[in-house]
Amino acid sequence: MTVYADVLMLVNFVVDYFLLLISSHFLQKKPRLYRMILSSAIGGVFSLYIFLPKTNFLINCSAQILACALMCLTAFGFGKIKSFFRGVAVLFCVNFAYSGAMIAVWLIFKPYGMVINNSVVYFNISPLFLIIFSVIGYFVTVLIKKILKKPFLQNTYCEVTLFFENKSLKLGGIVDTGNSLVDVFGISEIFITEAKTVDLLLGGQKQNPTRIRKIPCSTVAGEKLLDGYRIDSAEVIFNNKKHQFKNPVLAVSTIPLDEAKIIVNPENLN
Repeated sequence: MTVYADVLMLVNFVVDYFLLLISSHFLQKKPRLYRMILSSAIGGVFSLYIFLPKTNFLINCSAQILACALMCLTAFGFGKIKSFFRGVAVLFCVNFAYSGAMIAVWLIFKPYGMVINNSVVYFNISPLFLIIFSVIGYFVTVLIKKILKKPFLQNTYCEVTLFFENKSLKLGGIVDTGNSLVDVFGISEIFITEAKTVDLLLGGQKQNPTRIRKIPCSTVAGEKLLDGYRIDSAEVIFNNKKHQFKNPVLAVSTIPLDEAKIIVNPENLN
């Protein structure tokens, strides 16, 4: 049967988009749409691997892991090493489960217009069917996410100690997905706090240009920049476990934080 490269890439682009959606649920991440589209496009290009001569299982796995790593990096960013490898593992497992299901369908039903080679699946389907399938797949994915949704513990108390030069400041905080800020360079963890916390800790060093950062933040009103200040280190005690952070950034909230004086991103505690 003839395999058309354009149909192959389009089908795998759509499939990879939904596989990334499922992976983002398990990873508790909310990547931007353009990153998801770009990552899915990489998966679509990788599907051309089907045209290579049939290879053994080890080579297939290595190629799939490499593709998952690139897609994960594009969709979710790098962040911490542990978080990155966890993302690659989740995306690989989701892809592996999908490939296994498709191979089972192929072996049992032998559907016409379906080809599998090097663990890449090809469907010779019409664009109209693809659109209908995509819409159905979207709503099924949303339904699965609602059923399986088990968010990270909200408003969970933690103790945070901030260190700057010869000063330290202990605060009561919460671990909350309300702080989903990440360093675009993947270097520093970001904590949300109030301006008076920064004033107490940094004092006159607040205006030091080597300490000042601008943190991109998405809100319902659109994109904005938060003032950020790099400190020497921080210690977070959460669920009787101690987490150390070197050179974190304090992002200044534009609204009062009520009783909790600092908000910790749960991703930083994985």
